Amino acid sequence: GRGKKTYSSDGGVYEGTYEGEWKNGLPHGKGNWKAHNGSSYEGEFKDDSRNGTGTEIYSDGYVYEGEWKNDKRHGKGTIKRPNGSVEYEGEWKEDRLHGTGTCNYENGDVYTGKWKDGEMHGKGVMTYANQDSYDGEWKEGFRDGTGTMKYHNGDVYAGEFSVNQMHGRGTYSYAAGDVLKSIGEWKEGKKVGLFDDIVRVRKQVYYDNDEAKSDAKVKREAPWDEDTDTDVTPPRRRKRRNVSLSPP
Repeated sequence: GRGKKTYSSDGGVYEGTYEGEWKNGLPHGKGNWKAHNGSSYEGEFKDDSRNGTGTEIYSDGYVYEGEWKNDKRHGKGTIKRPNGSVEYEGEWKEDRLHGTGTCNYENGDVYTGKWKDGEMHGKGVMTYANQDSYDGEWKEGFRDGTGTMKYHNGDVYAGEFSVNQMHGRGTYSYAAGDVLKSIGEWKEGKKVGLFDDIVRVRKQVYYDNDEAKSDAKVKREAPWDEDTDTDVTPPRRRKRRNVSLSPP
């Protein structure tokens, strides 16, 4: 049937038109609701509430497609921006992001993982617009717990985090420089205390037609120079033999 109803929402009274199935004088089944504020809903109703699957077009142009429970987005659903791009796809609970889902932020960041009460919480992966990435634990929207941060310059930190900062035990691997790895305790993003630094060591290698030869096959052509040849073993020197002459 067709009908018209007035309903209250957020303390205000709005008027709209419902067309669809009814039960006991209430919208129940499939129907279409158009509110005078410009929003509309098409989908399933139960006892005068959006329940089941349906699509809501909001007055600002955003669109939600998915599951509903008691007039709230609940279950699996996708919300799109006015330009049609997907902002979030995943699970919802009482109008909040909750469960597993992917959020595409307007600045180019992309998060895929666990959510709780609208915030990143649990295990998840964030790929940032600048090509940095984090794979690990989150707490109330922050990198918190254990995880791995890969920076776009090739550096990698693997260890503990607190409120988005390196905090606790961790290993920082450098893509360039004299230090390969730095292992120790971090506090609010800074090194504190004794660290084990693994440094790069220069090594001389002899190549023959692009093939590295073992040390045993290396033949030195130049004489030993104490000022420059500090990284290789100097050639053995002959010991002077002491000759004892008998008295006449």
